[in-house]
Amino acid sequence: MRALLVLTGLTLSLAGCGDVVAQPIGASAADGGGTDASMGADATDGSHPGDGGMFGDGASFCTGTGPIQLPGSDHCTGDVAHLFRFAACACTSLAVSGQLETDSFDSTSDAGPASTNAASIAANGAVGTNAQTTVGGSVWAGGQGVAAGSPAVTLLGSGTIARDVQSGGDVQVGGIYQVSGGVFADGNVSLTGGGSLSVVGAVHVPTGDTASGVTSGGGLVTGPVQVQAPCDCSSLVDIASIVAGRQSSNDDGAIGLPVTAFDQASPTVSLPCGQYWVDGMKGSGTVTLDVLGRVVLFVGGDVSVQELTISLATPGAELDLFVAGSVSILGATSIGDKNAPARVRLYVAGPSFTLSANASVGANVYAPGAAVALASNFEMWGSLFAEDLQFSGDFRIHYDTSVLQQPGCTPPGTPCKTCDDCSGATPSCKGGTCTACVTAADCCAPLACVGGACVLELE
Repeated sequence: MRALLVLTGLTLSLAGCGDVVAQPIGASAADGGGTDASMGADATDGSHPGDGGMFGDGASFCTGTGPIQLPGSDHCTGDVAHLFRFAACACTSLAVSGQLETDSFDSTSDAGPASTNAASIAANGAVGTNAQTTVGGSVWAGGQGVAAGSPAVTLLGSGTIARDVQSGGDVQVGGIYQVSGGVFADGNVSLTGGGSLSVVGAVHVPTGDTASGVTSGGGLVTGPVQVQAPCDCSSLVDIASIVAGRQSSNDDGAIGLPVTAFDQASPTVSLPCGQYWVDGMKGSGTVTLDVLGRVVLFVGGDVSVQELTISLATPGAELDLFVAGSVSILGATSIGDKNAPARVRLYVAGPSFTLSANASVGANVYAPGAAVALASNFEMWGSLFAEDLQFSGDFRIHYDTSVLQQPGCTPPGTPCKTCDDCSGATPSCKGGTCTACVTAADCCAPLACVGGACVLELE
């Protein structure tokens, strides 16, 4: 049964108690640990006050220099973060009835956020727009499951696409569109209802197919067209197993964190650098998580709360949040930082993901079992990966390209089936093993090969 992500218009505000302020790892209650004032510079700047009780990578983890190993596998969080290659990616289809706008920036740039053309959208099946569309990147549709004679890409309304259109089937244009790159269609490119299509590059279609009425600076190129399924939906991350792997091996004891820390009425929990496991988030009021350093939080059950606030409370703080269950937040929601969404990664295993319409999200969300159905206008900073994406209202997403800077740790020679199984210095899959890339064809869409590495092309 397909899962569902719903945005509601309900806003609740409840007061409560039950604060949990964790002491820094290596401190004790006798040292004054357990209050905000006692955190000290070591906890608030994300560094590590000592290795006592620290799980895994020790000081390197807390200074942000080492990858975060995922339990039960040879992979680390950098290998998972490469799933966020698109601003929005769907395993089945992506359709927007209202206005669609995507743009991108690099939150780590010394020059400050700057616009680039890297905010691509994709679906393994079909992509469709119905109103004003501004895509600051490419449009990819794998064409999987699309009925014969039906388009894999449908462009209605009007708009611009800053890079390419890649379609594993027909492309149908019923509005006025401009494409700054090329069009690659494994089928016909057709205009309907007075539509027009201007392409700066070439239009590529198989021999025997047509692109009648299309204006193309690079002309029409006929020959084989192959468009890979852009979203990695064949080997989904086993989030539940990752969470289970930290239930008995974590840093909870080092800071005195109870597994029920988030089960109070309105808990406020402050976490210094470390890897922690809790049984769920069940607060009936406002649940608050303040991240004070480099934190990985594993949630063994559901996140089911009225209101949720997750803040990066110190410079350099970042969060990987793995949820074994579902997410349901009916009231006011604030997750992450709009100015640095790459620093929060949220992985949800459960069958539903529910947010309120007034949610403020500055994070990268991986919920491959959820069908996202948004009836209201929605704007987010980061990226969204789901089973299905259907937006009835306007949808705006601001993609932070620096999410792909997370270090991967897949070693050379690791067995693989596709490039999605590889990362880091060995990002491509050749002959069944992970190795360096040579051309863009070796990389997962929409990445390009530069110096053996698969990276986003930024303009």
